[in-house]
Amino acid sequence: MKRCGICLAWILAITCAVLAVSCAKESSPGPAPQAAAPAQPAAVPATQPAAQPAAASAQAAPPAVPAGGIASGQFSQDPDLRCDLLEVRRVSGGALMVKWRIVNAASQPKNIHYDFRWEQIYYIDPAENKKYAYLTDAEGGRILDVFFGELPAGQQRANWAKFPAPPPTSNKISVTIPNFPPFEDVPISQ
Repeated sequence: MKRCGICLAWILAITCAVLAVSCAKESSPGPAPQAAAPAQPAAVPATQPAAQPAAASAQAAPPAVPAGGIASGQFSQDPDLRCDLLEVRRVSGGALMVKWRIVNAASQPKNIHYDFRWEQIYYIDPAENKKYAYLTDAEGGRILDVFFGELPAGQQRANWAKFPAPPPTSNKISVTIPNFPPFEDVPISQ
C-alpha cells in the first residue's frame, strides 16, 4: 500500500509540473511567435512609414527570392500567397523535374484558397518555341504532386512535376505555375 501511495504521489507531481509549464507557455506573450516572423520576407521595408497600407507596398515590391531558390512570384488573386520556384533539373529517362512551393505568407490568420486547371501547368522552351505538358503514365495518371485547396497562414506546400525534357541544346525555359506570373529564362540544371 505504501508503494502505491509513492507512485501516486510521483504521478501527481509530474502532472502538476506539466500543467504548470503548459500554463506558463499559454499565458506568456513570449517572443516565440515573433521569432518565426523574420524568416518570412518583409512586405514593408523598415524605412517605410507605418501609415502606408501594406497591400500597396506588397504590390510595389516583388517577393524576395527564397534562399536556395530560383525565383518567387505572387498569386494573382492574393499577394499574401506566393510561389517559390526551387529547382528545374534534367533527370534520368529524358525527363525534366520542376519543384516549387506554395507559401501563405499572411501575417494574420487567413486561409487562402488555391485552385487551377491541370492544363495550366506547363513550360515553354523558347529555343524550340514549343510548349510541354507534364508527363503521364501508361494509364493516363499524372506524374506530379501538386497542392490545391485551403492553405492556412504561415503554411507552405511542396510541389513537383515531371515533364519531357527539352533538347540538350536548350538551357533555359519559361515555367508556368497556375495563377502566378510565368518564371522566365529559368536555367536548367544537369
